[in-house]
Amino acid sequence: MLVLWRTRSYEPPAQALSTAPTRYTEPLAALPSTPRVPSACFLFITRTMSLTKVRRTMFDIEQRFNARFHYPYVFLSELEFSAEFQLKVRSIASSNVTFALITHNWATSSNSTHINGNSNALGFRNMVRYWAHPFATHSALSTYTRVWRLEPGSHFPCDFATDPFRRMHNLKLQYAFAISLASPAPTIWFHALDFLRHSSHLLSASNSMAWLSPSSNNSTVCQFLTNSELVDLRFIRSPSYTALFERMDQKLTLSHNQWSKDDDVAVRSLAVALLLDASQVAWLDDSAYTHDLLSNCPADPELQKRCHCDPSESSHLLPMSCSARWTTAPRSLHIDPLDLL
Repeated sequence: MLVLWRTRSYEPPAQALSTAPTRYTEPLAALPSTPRVPSACFLFITRTMSLTKVRRTMFDIEQRFNARFHYPYVFLSELEFSAEFQLKVRSIASSNVTFALITHNWATSSNSTHINGNSNALGFRNMVRYWAHPFATHSALSTYTRVWRLEPGSHFPCDFATDPFRRMHNLKLQYAFAISLASPAPTIWFHALDFLRHSSHLLSASNSMAWLSPSSNNSTVCQFLTNSELVDLRFIRSPSYTALFERMDQKLTLSHNQWSKDDDVAVRSLAVALLLDASQVAWLDDSAYTHDLLSNCPADPELQKRCHCDPSESSHLLPMSCSARWTTAPRSLHIDPLDLL
């Protein structure tokens, strides 16, 4: 006997249609809370098309951290954010959100034409250059001294036991990173050697060049990934950092090259290693972070009680990772930068 099942479409309850997901704050209640650090914010440089990825990352950071501290968000883009984007972003945020248009210093003459007709490639190159330095001068960030960059689609699988902004403030840090990797030296690295020749007076006596350049022939360099970093904007705006960026920018323009993938990583890594004392830089080894195939996952048993990441898969265990070297040999980070010339 043939039985025909009668089906009907599922209609979710009205509450499920709300743009504001329920905030999950219970796991954070038992964690210590400290006053919010003034003049600090989260920063996205993105576009409307990344709304879904942005909301995923925001939901994580709100669940795991910001529901306790309510740090504000700043969104920058060279294109206007849609009304839907702004509405749905605000629905997740537990704090103030600022949307601002990038109108200055987005493109240079070397990046002013489409790349094989691909405007997305052009926009990516412009964003790489913008993140290397000009972002810090945007008027929307004028009242802030510290930013935490959030990459759309990134994931935070653990509750934050402490406030990274507070750690930067208390320890007087200028830079903090989640992941670092060794890679073949990019072209821009060799432009930096020219900067060393002309600006050795700007270099820190307690630099971390030995960490940055572990190979004797400079064929491989360690670099801080910028897709999750905490930065003191006063460092990015400083005359020494600005001089380094302008030299890199000039070299790329004169050689008819263009800013390419990871050049912002190279500039930031060079600036941090050359211009800051090693004591002003920290690896956020107790914070969990995942983006694409890379991750940082703390192994501490107490931290793991509030995690769903696997410490054995943390990227700092990979042969190409440089993160563990930062903490295992902090006193051997310094070399005379002129020895590299």
